[in-house]
Amino acid sequence: MHYIPNTVKEEKELLSACEADKFSDLVKIIPSEIKLDEDLGIGIPLSELDIEKELKNLSDQNKASSISFLGGGIYDHFIPRAIDFVSCRSEFYTAYTPYQAEVSQGTLQYLYEYQSMICELSGMEIANASLYDGASAVAEACILSCSFTKKNTVLYSSTLSKHFIEVLKTCLSGQKIELIKIPQKNGVTDLYFVEKYQKELSSIIIQSPNRYGIIESWKKAKYFLQNSSALLIAAGDPMSLSILKSPAKCGADIYVGEGQTLGNPMNFGGPLLGIIAVKEKYKRRIPGRLVGKTIDQNGQEGFVLTLQTREQHIRRDKATSNICTNQGLLALRATLYLSLMGKNGLPYVSQLCYQKSQYAAQEINKLSYYSIKYGNQFIKEFVVETKHNVNDLTQYCSDNGFLVQNIHESISNCFQIAVTEKRTKIEIDSFIRCLNDYK
Repeated sequence: MHYIPNTVKEEKELLSACEADKFSDLVKIIPSEIKLDEDLGIGIPLSELDIEKELKNLSDQNKASSISFLGGGIYDHFIPRAIDFVSCRSEFYTAYTPYQAEVSQGTLQYLYEYQSMICELSGMEIANASLYDGASAVAEACILSCSFTKKNTVLYSSTLSKHFIEVLKTCLSGQKIELIKIPQKNGVTDLYFVEKYQKELSSIIIQSPNRYGIIESWKKAKYFLQNSSALLIAAGDPMSLSILKSPAKCGADIYVGEGQTLGNPMNFGGPLLGIIAVKEKYKRRIPGRLVGKTIDQNGQEGFVLTLQTREQHIRRDKATSNICTNQGLLALRATLYLSLMGKNGLPYVSQLCYQKSQYAAQEINKLSYYSIKYGNQFIKEFVVETKHNVNDLTQYCSDNGFLVQNIHESISNCFQIAVTEKRTKIEIDSFIRCLNDYK
């Protein structure tokens, strides 16, 4: 409910149940010096109708919403209304961990379907029931690789998402794992750097499309590991897998990704959905939970938690991870999105992103003070170099209703643009005029 008033009678009943005479008795343990005695300025109590009117008046003062060209790992994709409707049903959004299979068949089934779809997208044989976010999935993949290979050196590309790198360093800081950054050349990983670390290497992490939106070669990365037992961890946007060769076909051992693009809103940066999928030989080391399908004693299909290799379920020294739960509700939304899009819809959306971003890049490249930084090998995101002051430019764009991402790193005078299927030609053209008008 929007508004739940308490009558004077109800307030007295509440105080009586708490064995208190007045409200101040409930907060008397709070030191007086930190209590706020002055008027908060919120006015007298209002009815539900009056409150709704007041909130409507306040919301009407907001500016028209800006058009988002933001990217960097979280993207403004279209979300069918059916996803909101189904995922907001009480049996889904109030559900907790499906410990009791006999009363959790719906939850277990959609998680099983989620795992199956992620396997089909990535080409892998096993996927878990999700992790916290793409960044923690990268960290878990590194722990898996070190456990399997018995080696403790991980190479990660400098073109990996900066958020992935930050979380990776945090999660592995106490794991006695050595992290080494692979340099980049022209926006892609310099794989020749890998050669001198072959012997002690447990894994390398390559993202495609990478932090700049550029498509990298997982197949080429695997070639550089041909004389090593190291695993290839392929990171990437799951939506892009609908039009790219799958990580498994490129020789990757583990796929990790951020599932926000699959039916989940931007939400000011979270919550997110961590995806991890592996080849079958690593199934005993995959973190979190795996849902499996079986047949009960009556011959009926049933779904169960097949593997739970987390520290709450088995001896701590045998656990693959200290991951405690999964993003079930977001995994449900991803399942609904993939079901609605299907094998034709998902590539169609990716193609729309590709066509619109390529058009935007071509038009921006025609402007006097702008150029595309790393060529046109991208699907929906790219870097633009400018002769203008980037901070002033991005602020100007924001003031005129367009949100773009400033790159705060060693690359100077550059900003990043993501163009999804939601952006219309009119919006793209208006944005390009905004760039051109800035002086």
